[in-house]
Amino acid sequence: MSESAQGERKDQLPEWVNVAIIGAGPGGIAAAIKLREAGFDDFVILEREAQAGGTWHNNRYPGLSCDVPSHLYSFTFEPKHDWSRPFASRGEIHPYMQHCVDKYGVGPHIRYGVGVVAARWNDVAHEWTLTLTDERTVTCKILISALGMYNQVQMPDIPGRDSFQGESWHTARWPTGADLTGKTVAVIGSAASAVQMVPEVAKVAGRLHLFQRTATWVMPKEDTPYRADELEAMRRDGSIATRLRGE
Repeated sequence: MSESAQGERKDQLPEWVNVAIIGAGPGGIAAAIKLREAGFDDFVILEREAQAGGTWHNNRYPGLSCDVPSHLYSFTFEPKHDWSRPFASRGEIHPYMQHCVDKYGVGPHIRYGVGVVAARWNDVAHEWTLTLTDERTVTCKILISALGMYNQVQMPDIPGRDSFQGESWHTARWPTGADLTGKTVAVIGSAASAVQMVPEVAKVAGRLHLFQRTATWVMPKEDTPYRADELEAMRRDGSIATRLRGE
């Protein structure tokens, strides 16, 4: 059984643990790795989803990619030298996160399908009590929140939205197999997700309407895929990625 699979044993959740981390996204993964490096092994990661990766697991809309250069986004302690392009897509970033979980032995510490609904501090015992979605509790001395910024979906409060007869969803809950070919599509908002998603939807939609409250400032995205010889040079010489990271 792989280390990732071992982490799926949510029935092995401890009642007391020294350190509890909420979230197995990039922040939670990094915190766990650094705890192990420092000699701490009595910790658990509570992840409500079925896989690690955080936003890179939850999101899957068309065009999803990193909005900062890939070589800058990856962990300093685990550089990836052969990103296929300057701004990597989810298809590369999510496996990279899983690679870090497996390589650094974080998997056995993760409990998937375990959400945290409350955290209460006991000022006498100097402990946290975490209440989970299934009403079980976990007590810990140290609590690390690695929730990230995008774990809650915010739908616009528009009159008539509940009675709308067509399909509708949030980019963070993009349905598997959604096909917008030839359809009339309305997009509300023009922030980072829209900047990535709208150009891809425009390629297949019959008509596309974008509703924005405030215009977003954008610059040309220089995202030409690396050539085969460039990738081979990066694999041979790690200083190339280091230099790109510093630019």
